[in-house]
Amino acid sequence: MKKDLLVVSVFILFIAACISTAWKKNPLTSNHLEVIKKMYLTQLDDVITAAEEVNKSIQKKELPSLQKALLKLKLDYKRTEPLSAYFSPEFTKDYVNGAPLPSLERKADDKITVLEPEGLQVLEESIFSDNPDFAAIATLNTMFITNLKKLKEYQQSLLFTDRHIFEATRFQLIRIFSLGLGGFDSPSLSQVLDEQRVSLETVKSLLTHYIPYVQSNDQALALKLNSMLDQAISYLQKNTDFDTFDRMYFLKQYVNPLFSDILKAQTALGVETYYETSSLHQKFPVNYFADNLFAEDFLNTNYYTRYPKEAYNEAVISLGRTLFFDPVLSENNKRSCASCHNPERAFTDGLKKSTAFNMNGTVQRNSPTLINAVYADRFFYDLRVEVLDDQIEHVVIDHDEFRSSFLALYEKLSASEEYVDLFKRAFPDLGDEPVKKYSISAALAAYVTSLSSLNSPFDRYVRGETEELDQDAIDGFNLFYGKAACGTCHFAPVFNGLVPPVYAESESEVLGVPVDTLNSAIDPDLGRIAGQIKESSEIYRHAFKTPTVRNIAFTAPYMHNGVYPTLDKVLEFYDMGGGIGLGLEVENQTLPEDPLNLTDKEKQLIIAFMNSLSDINDKLQVPDRLPTFAKNEALNDRKVGGEY
Repeated sequence: MKKDLLVVSVFILFIAACISTAWKKNPLTSNHLEVIKKMYLTQLDDVITAAEEVNKSIQKKELPSLQKALLKLKLDYKRTEPLSAYFSPEFTKDYVNGAPLPSLERKADDKITVLEPEGLQVLEESIFSDNPDFAAIATLNTMFITNLKKLKEYQQSLLFTDRHIFEATRFQLIRIFSLGLGGFDSPSLSQVLDEQRVSLETVKSLLTHYIPYVQSNDQALALKLNSMLDQAISYLQKNTDFDTFDRMYFLKQYVNPLFSDILKAQTALGVETYYETSSLHQKFPVNYFADNLFAEDFLNTNYYTRYPKEAYNEAVISLGRTLFFDPVLSENNKRSCASCHNPERAFTDGLKKSTAFNMNGTVQRNSPTLINAVYADRFFYDLRVEVLDDQIEHVVIDHDEFRSSFLALYEKLSASEEYVDLFKRAFPDLGDEPVKKYSISAALAAYVTSLSSLNSPFDRYVRGETEELDQDAIDGFNLFYGKAACGTCHFAPVFNGLVPPVYAESESEVLGVPVDTLNSAIDPDLGRIAGQIKESSEIYRHAFKTPTVRNIAFTAPYMHNGVYPTLDKVLEFYDMGGGIGLGLEVENQTLPEDPLNLTDKEKQLIIAFMNSLSDINDKLQVPDRLPTFAKNEALNDRKVGGEY
């Protein structure tokens, strides 16, 4: 009996110890979430009240007071942004704080419906214009108030969790750096840094509920997190000039450390991640465990392909590399993927437009780099393809590129025992007939995915792996994200059109690129309007995908038609205000037409920054030889990479 009692007593003590340990690991209660939600809903009410004050100024037609009321409204909204944009990203983009440009309604049917811009950015653009239309502004603001009330009605029914709060604060750090500090959502640039400060103050107020609990687990982390937030807010208070703000210092000193430490705090408290609360097969663009906005694994490459990460093993990648350099994929066995994508040129070809099949003229557009090409949700300049794996089909069947078919590829590749063996090793589940459209496409996609890299001198510097980066590159980065406004289209960390903080949508822009350097006319290429039938809207006429500026030192000539031979000419084009600035008629230009007024020195600094993004050294591996064909020995003389 005594022995039984002893066993029971030990068991009870063990359970008590487990409970005690669990409490220390995650001591959170639900009360703080109720406080957070109440605070947030009160802040939303403040935004609605501020919008109603804007209405009063509109009625009085007093422009100075209207501008002041609008700026207060923006500050009030920025206080809510960490949670409002996190919980309702599409709604806030479409109706609250999206770009002041028309867009297409998202829906399943084929009917094309253009949505006129709504929200704070179009309000700001209208109110700060040279000739404000008070009636139109009143209509916009009334719609804005209606949408704010809809937002509150929806969000007040949401269940807030600790995971939500930690994720929202980290996403807001991405938003502050990648969008806010560049003036992405502030057309007038009137108070850009103040807006980032108040949103960061909300980040602090949210995390304040957790810091005491963090302190019980890791006192040093709690003190560091609290101090870092205070210092970052103070820096924004003291440095309010948009053009001279040191974005590099702010990134290295505050944004990256906070991004890392908030995750550490979440882990210390035992708060789950979205990997633990979602479907096992669900994929996410941002790597939850990345500790730096420029970490090599900040983005999940497998999100942008059809296949899971583990499917892209070395055997698949190696097969994809071999196929990439093999001209047997083309009808005449003289042309390979490498014909237009030379590794030594960062996988471009140095031509204005790539040479066409049989050297008969050129293809339609300039050859883009394939390094980091995986980081997109749409592919080709006209965004016609939605999955990386589907790109190859367009190249295979195109009359000016490979002029072939997958049936022809199947027959050719299956005739090589060496190739069949490579396919079997890469795709063992496909049995004795592994050469298929699926396996060819998957292997090539795997190889292109392997070309992802964020390891340039710039990346290593911002990650703190080296203290060496030329001061011109640092100054150029500050200009790129500041006065020059390059960062409002070329978003960090890839510096392409993949939009932060979620990185699930690729943007296109209408720049008004001329057909030649004489600026005689806009280039006739229709762009995105001709890419997909469901996007054949005038808003996309002459719109092209925003490419990365990484490795730009190797990818001349530039623009979709290769019109500019040097980066100096590219910067001159942007400095003048795009096509409109050149005197062309571009009714739907999305690039601001106002000149940037960059000095020659500033342009060279921006080029120095872009040159610091060079990163091709570990991407130059080319197959020593190609698989042989026993029954067609003529094919065995084909050249690695093709003849042209």
